[in-house]
Amino acid sequence: MIQEEEILQVLRHDLHKIRIAGSMAHKSALQDKLAQHSDGMAAWLSRNFLKERFEESLYRKSLIFQNLNLKTPRTLVSLHRLEATDLFKESNAFKLHTAILKSKLLNLYCEARNFPYTSLKYHILLACALFYNLKCGYDLKDLYLCENLPPESPFQIILQYSNREWTILPARSKEGLSKIYPKFYMTWERRRKESFGGEHQVFDETLSSIGSWTVALATIEDFFTLVKS
Repeated sequence: MIQEEEILQVLRHDLHKIRIAGSMAHKSALQDKLAQHSDGMAAWLSRNFLKERFEESLYRKSLIFQNLNLKTPRTLVSLHRLEATDLFKESNAFKLHTAILKSKLLNLYCEARNFPYTSLKYHILLACALFYNLKCGYDLKDLYLCENLPPESPFQIILQYSNREWTILPARSKEGLSKIYPKFYMTWERRRKESFGGEHQVFDETLSSIGSWTVALATIEDFFTLVKS
């Protein structure tokens, strides 16, 4: 049985990257071996897109919003600074997971300095979903990206926006499933016809060229933010 404290460990393991006093270093925050494996697997699924030389900044670069590509988008970060305090105070794993799903702050940061287009927010959610499924006894080969199918647990959700909810689940039916592949675009090609289409066709093509899972998820969030605005 999965303990709430185990999920909290995974959800908190990279919060030090937003540089708030009191956060734990990565090696201290993530001591469980399976959690470490989930974190490594999530990184493996994401750090394969537009690697750049080492930079001091941990802010994410966006494929859509050029104003996010400044070295230090301090104004944007300041708008969501109170959110960071709430993240560190929350001790309920379900509430913390929901807060991360809704977070704008965490999507302003990349998950690794050499991979500036990756997203800290989606790395955390991906690591959590993988950990939950691995803890339940499933391997990566058993898992699928599912759209708008009810999960066994909210900890399997990796994206939630408007009427879209994506989860990572073991196969249960043929509807709304596409296999988890190392490159995001390989998974995306399996679901294009039932995704955006129409006026979003150009965006559909963009997702078909992205290898990184967290870059793709962050780009989807950026796109819908742009459409909504």
